[in-house]
Amino acid sequence: MGRAPCCDKANVKRGPWSPEEDAKLKAYIEKHGTGGNWIALPQKIGLKRCGKSCRLRWLNYLRPNIKHGGFSEAEDNIICSLYVSIGSRWSIIAAQLPGRTDNDIKNYWNTRLKKKLLGKQRKYHQAQARRVSGQMKQEMKRET
Repeated sequence: MGRAPCCDKANVKRGPWSPEEDAKLKAYIEKHGTGGNWIALPQKIGLKRCGKSCRLRWLNYLRPNIKHGGFSEAEDNIICSLYVSIGSRWSIIAAQLPGRTDNDIKNYWNTRLKKKLLGKQRKYHQAQARRVSGQMKQEMKRET
């Protein structure tokens, strides 16, 4: 059995959203709210999109309280410290950063922060190795 499909895949537009589609979705939701029925929403407003696509577009990009743009140093530190302690539980991390979505944080982590954190760890381990190496050289000098 299983669940019925949410939409007719053949008649659904895929790919990037146009500014006109964004405007239609935003205007409708601001006027009527989501109503909890995302499957019926695209037909009501004349979008040839899947209900899931509309829901994700609203939640991740169009909501008025979403922060767009660069992350601050404080946000970077929060994300890194939470990632180290709880792992890739993006929704929990997003709850600590008002206005940021779990999807935005996950994408930011995978494109920038992971490399930054790994670079810091590498530098830390290299510094430790140099310090240990220097201590070993001092001990060898004392023994001779």
